[in-house]
Amino acid sequence: MLLRKCCYSGSWAIRRAFATKQAQILVHPEIKYALEQKHPIVALESTIITHGMPLPENVETALQVEQQVRSQGALPATIGIIDGCIKVGLTKEELTELAHKPREHVIKCSRRDLPYVVAKAQSGGTTVAATMLIAERVGIKIFATGGIGGVHREGHVTLDISADLVELGRTPVAVVCSGVKSILDIPRTLEVLETQGVCVASYDSPGGVFPDFYTRNSGCKVPYELANPTEAAELLQAWHALQLRSGVLIGVPIPAEYAADKHAIEAAIKEANYEAQAQGISGKEVTPFLLARIAKLTKGRSLQSNIALIKNNAKVAAEIACALAKIQQKGPGKAANRTTSTKSQPVVVGASILDLSFKLKESRELQLDGATYSSVTQQTPGGVGRNLAEGIYKLYGSCQLISAVGNDQMGQMLQQLMPQALQRSFIVDDSSSTSLCSVIFDHYGDCKLILGNMEVHASITPEQLLARQELISQAPLLIMDSNISEQSMACLLELAQRYKLPVFFEPTDMFIAGKPFQLQPALTQQIRLISPNLQELRTIAASIMGQQLSLPLESQSKVTQAKLLLEQIQSHFNCIIVTLGNEGVLLSCRRDALDDARQLLELTPSQEHTVRFYAAPEVHNIVNVSGAGDSFCAGFITALLKHHTLDESVAAGFVAAERALLSDSAVPQTYFRNADDFEHNLRQTLKTLQQSI
Repeated sequence: MLLRKCCYSGSWAIRRAFATKQAQILVHPEIKYALEQKHPIVALESTIITHGMPLPENVETALQVEQQVRSQGALPATIGIIDGCIKVGLTKEELTELAHKPREHVIKCSRRDLPYVVAKAQSGGTTVAATMLIAERVGIKIFATGGIGGVHREGHVTLDISADLVELGRTPVAVVCSGVKSILDIPRTLEVLETQGVCVASYDSPGGVFPDFYTRNSGCKVPYELANPTEAAELLQAWHALQLRSGVLIGVPIPAEYAADKHAIEAAIKEANYEAQAQGISGKEVTPFLLARIAKLTKGRSLQSNIALIKNNAKVAAEIACALAKIQQKGPGKAANRTTSTKSQPVVVGASILDLSFKLKESRELQLDGATYSSVTQQTPGGVGRNLAEGIYKLYGSCQLISAVGNDQMGQMLQQLMPQALQRSFIVDDSSSTSLCSVIFDHYGDCKLILGNMEVHASITPEQLLARQELISQAPLLIMDSNISEQSMACLLELAQRYKLPVFFEPTDMFIAGKPFQLQPALTQQIRLISPNLQELRTIAASIMGQQLSLPLESQSKVTQAKLLLEQIQSHFNCIIVTLGNEGVLLSCRRDALDDARQLLELTPSQEHTVRFYAAPEVHNIVNVSGAGDSFCAGFITALLKHHTLDESVAAGFVAAERALLSDSAVPQTYFRNADDFEHNLRQTLKTLQQSI
């Protein structure tokens, strides 16, 4: 229903449009999640794209403004209308689409225009008034723009007064801008704002001097001054507590180096105003005409000033939004409750994949010869990160997953096949298809070939991770697989460093296992635990040691090869779990973890290590092996977080892996009937393991 276009006509359609407002406003999943989690968000308008600037500056500026918001730790939510659908959180593709639509096909939308544009399934750029209205409807309280509309210079005669002023008087949204556009009558505009009951303050402007868009001093003063983001946030917190139904206007001066010459800009404004009157320009066409004409008269200097001030306003708005979020988190009883509910939840960042598996019915060896092989086919959720998260969720009881899917049928199918609780931090990418892997198993359940597309995981960007940093900051353990980009790995490790979090790294594949170890050692030291197979261990050792690596002989046993590699790199980690298939697990860990396994989560390095081999318990009637390694890690992590001993944690890994080996899917529907069943199986396996050490 969210995407359904309105096809009604006439006045009945206009009345109908806002009667079903929830069917007309589509909130991007990322914004919806941020609203639910009370993360800082900054709304952005779209008339800057459709009517405020020419191509290509409009698209470039819109994207740069969004980046300014993200770089401060907040989330940008650009609002616009495409084919009758009001969208909160335009994607890059939607921004570009809106910018390239012919000007005559895009309406400059204020409050009055919204029902008609929606009813007629047209497109529009939202003004300050419309953006405020929509932002407030979905729960966004802070909005950054260039400058607001106001009383036009002939307004005392023509009564041409912007709807922005009325909206500020009746919609509780804080607007951060560079004051009133210079083309307007600023003193009269401030008088109207006072009449409307709008709280107006200057920001970082000594003496309460109010800016006038292109220059830092309008010649007018306002009653209140704000020195920094914290003061602004405290004002907004009080405004919110009072439940006033009017807005707040915060005037931020343009950066001094971009400010225009007062006399030159005033001369250009007067000439542009004269031309507008001579050509009969009126109504909502006046402002776009004047801005374009002034840009031409100033030879583009005013456009550069416009770009600089909107970027600066977005930065300031994001800083205020982040400061406000911190204040609200510290409210009475609030911080303690939030910590209690989320502190124990590990966070996994990695791939989510829809697996299409083929298991051969025949025992003959698979050949890539173009022949048709009879098989049993199954569709299941997969992806290393997703498997780990679901395993931990089912064994430990809680987990958060940051992953990406496409906005397509496969993405919907994947989400239907996995727990709802793991989808709260999903990134839904409109421009990429959901990752699909075709996995071919032989008659015995051994994986022989995987074909897949992984492009959607490029949307797990540093910006997306920063938007979820509160979630990450409260985790006892951060787990990542190697399907994300090096830039995102660096961002995760920086966050881990900031919040003093240990990182568990699952290498995923021998060809990408070394990715994080190309980064600065100061970052990679946050990786305290890794779980490679032998091939992945080789890759990691080569990345760390370079030419100094001494490679074992292929003719040596797997255990011997692994031990030789471990000796060279084990001091870099607290724990290395080398999975050796049906042979078992070779584990290198810091020696003090033998007495207290919690030492594996310590950030301080230890030079003393010990190596133990654990033979795998015998398992009969194996169905498939695709998720056994992930389930082992899920079991190990679960026991570790529950403060079990090292041997008990390994036993928990084997017990979980056994359940996966007997399941059709990578992660079993259920591992155990209850916690007692888990503990019973753990104890039984532990007895067997202790005999093999």
